[in-house]
Amino acid sequence: MDNVQLTTAILGHIQGLAAQGRRVRFNWVPSHIGLRGNEAADEAAREATRHPAVALTVLPSIHGAKVLARSAAVCAAGQQYRQLMQTSRQAAWHKQATNNNEPLRPAQQLSRAEDFVLHRLWLGYLTLEELRDGFEERPCEHCPHMTPHPLTHYLLSCPATERLKQRVGPLENAAALVRQFHKNLPLLLEVARAPPPPPPPKEH
Repeated sequence: MDNVQLTTAILGHIQGLAAQGRRVRFNWVPSHIGLRGNEAADEAAREATRHPAVALTVLPSIHGAKVLARSAAVCAAGQQYRQLMQTSRQAAWHKQATNNNEPLRPAQQLSRAEDFVLHRLWLGYLTLEELRDGFEERPCEHCPHMTPHPLTHYLLSCPATERLKQRVGPLENAAALVRQFHKNLPLLLEVARAPPPPPPPKEH
């Protein structure tokens, strides 16, 4: 329960009564049982619930309003993200590669270059060539293979990353392979440092 919300509402009503020239006195009682005045107050409260026109309207406190705003923002962002996954290859890859939107969190501090490599893998960036009209395929930077999907080839087919595939076994897609290394990021980084993944477009 948000006691700040309740207290704020009570204070507001007391101030309204004071503006009318009325006085309000609070008495603490140890129990609701056997006290004539308190029993009468309980009965008055029950009677008030039968008449919505006189029911107390509890306005949200600042804390309560912030909680509601944060909840609404998270809900709206989640809905937009789910819609985006239906149309964006990169958003779909990100969900598959990061285990429901959770980023890869290495235990050790990474250099800027290493952090950039991880972002490349969990966001599934297209290469610059793939974004250009008429792109069909390009040679892999680490083997003679020609591929229309450089990052997918790098993760699933390239001999340079064979150690990754040996560790996790057969997978349905490249994003799933990245997800498997949430608990073994050192190996993923070790492989990516030696033969780095294909670079994304500079616009990203």
